[in-house]
Amino acid sequence: FGFVLTMAGLPVAITIYAKQGEVDRVLSLAWLLLYILIPSTLVMFGVFFINIDKKYRHTFYSTERGKNLTERNFKESSEDSTKATYTFQMSRHHWSSIEEEVRSWVESNWSRWEEEKPKWLDENIKARIPVEWIPTKEARIEEKERKKSVRKQSVVQIMIGDQQKIGQTTSEGNRDM
Repeated sequence: FGFVLTMAGLPVAITIYAKQGEVDRVLSLAWLLLYILIPSTLVMFGVFFINIDKKYRHTFYSTERGKNLTERNFKESSEDSTKATYTFQMSRHHWSSIEEEVRSWVESNWSRWEEEKPKWLDENIKARIPVEWIPTKEARIEEKERKKSVRKQSVVQIMIGDQQKIGQTTSEGNRDM
């Protein structure tokens, strides 16, 4: 859809530019490029679709909304890693309608995940899981502390990085003198 909007937006942008009374040379170049780029892009896109295996064409378009895809993949998957990917790595808006299901999934599996320490349950995913969804009080406190220390570390890393940049800039300035 974005591709179509871009193609349609180019002539509109050129027309608006022309109405402002700008230089004719720039406009003629813009229209020339438009007449060359749009047809050649459409031809290349057509050649691409003709050359891919027919069984994969359906993977390039869908009428399903992203939100519905997220919900479907969460509900239909039996793998925790897939469920986590389709919830915590997406906007909360995508899974807000199944939030209670996601919450009960986290609550029922948190203890097991803490024991097994699956690879997919990294710092990024943990940071996106609301602390109030963690089932035991001890685990909630532990997770709050972990999140605090991660935040403090990231702030310190940013500050150290800024200090290093300042130091590099200062030493580079001294070399120039």
